Amino acid sequence: MQAARRLESLDPAGTVFAEFSALALKHGAVNLGQGFPTLPVPKFITDAATDAVKGDGLLHQYTRSEGHVRLAKALSAYYVDKIGRTLDPMSEVVTATGASEAIYSTIQAFINPNDEVILMQPFYDCYPAAVTLAGGKPVMVSLRPPADQPATTSHDWKFDVEEIRRAVKPGVTKMIVINNPHNPIGKVFTREELESIGKLAVEYDLLVLADEVYETLVYDDSVTPFIKFASLPGMFERTITVGSIGKMLGVTGWKIGWALGPPDIIRAIWMVHQYVPFAVVTPLQEAAAVCIEQAISSTYFQDTQKQYTHLRNKFHAHLKATGLTPTLPHGGYFILADTTRVSHVPLENTSSTKAAPTAAGDRRDYRVCKHLTEHALVTAIPPSAFYDAVAGGPLDVPAKLARFAFCKNEKMLDDAGGKLKAYFEKTGKQ
Repeated sequence: MQAARRLESLDPAGTVFAEFSALALKHGAVNLGQGFPTLPVPKFITDAATDAVKGDGLLHQYTRSEGHVRLAKALSAYYVDKIGRTLDPMSEVVTATGASEAIYSTIQAFINPNDEVILMQPFYDCYPAAVTLAGGKPVMVSLRPPADQPATTSHDWKFDVEEIRRAVKPGVTKMIVINNPHNPIGKVFTREELESIGKLAVEYDLLVLADEVYETLVYDDSVTPFIKFASLPGMFERTITVGSIGKMLGVTGWKIGWALGPPDIIRAIWMVHQYVPFAVVTPLQEAAAVCIEQAISSTYFQDTQKQYTHLRNKFHAHLKATGLTPTLPHGGYFILADTTRVSHVPLENTSSTKAAPTAAGDRRDYRVCKHLTEHALVTAIPPSAFYDAVAGGPLDVPAKLARFAFCKNEKMLDDAGGKLKAYFEKTGKQ
């Protein structure tokens, strides 16, 4: 049977995360590739889940497809100070099976065939896939580090608002996606940067999909506090805000996300969500509501931010000790590191079987990350997976980078740091 042509835009081998997680397992490497925490889950979270599952009655049945009422109300309470308005939990909140489904359903709800959506490279890989599956066209603009030296912090990465303006086609461009704090860079956008995007959105009547799943992980040394895009003057009416319990509470396996926005936008997203084959488990929605309620009234978010600051600083120091050059992230839980010191990595024999010179196996960052997995026994993700090579993306930028996740327990981070240090000492490439 011939698959639909729309699948031709997707990699038949699967995502980069599946590829490198399998490679880490094969070699027994410390997996700092995929961004799932390995930290202990606080007792109030496990208690909430246990109590919800042990409960009787309707918690084991369908809940409203827009989202469990208690969870919608908890989200409304959580965001009132951050967005600067009280969300109607019944009409301005819709829950989804993780943030990825919220993004997918949003794209399906608003993007027609041949509509264009502006994405910032590097991007989270589900963005272009969702746009393409809707029949739309992803259009790339770039965040760039300094040209003459490695980035010291994530704030060193900049975008050119005029590049975004040039990418807009009036009447064709429908949406721009912004990820703040940014994965994989860790950049926290300033008010000036956000407002410059907002002005373009108003000028060209664009929707803005604000993926803000890492909003609770912004560090004290950030050059700017985190600012929700929907809180900017005039932006709520055109913004879809996406969040995730997985990032908020460190429970990615719960797969609960949400979209927030004005009633007409949320209604359109819900119309897609109710028909896609996803399910948000009712007991877990109840547990998520309880956890958000308790987190709001406790120091959980402050304590977690301090915990992740410690883990970030620890692994940043490990990377510096190996001779790699890490970029200090101001948000999220990933560190990009310059791998220029890793030399003599052999080119895979893929050019003869793949016409594109930018085939994944030929790219330097892929080869370096595979080499480190196999020989240093530490797995990172090659950032060129978050660029569009077909569209002529600036692959010279990710070529010398690797993305490490530090949302891991201290033993894993120390183990990875020790293995990297031993590798460089053995090979003499420090």
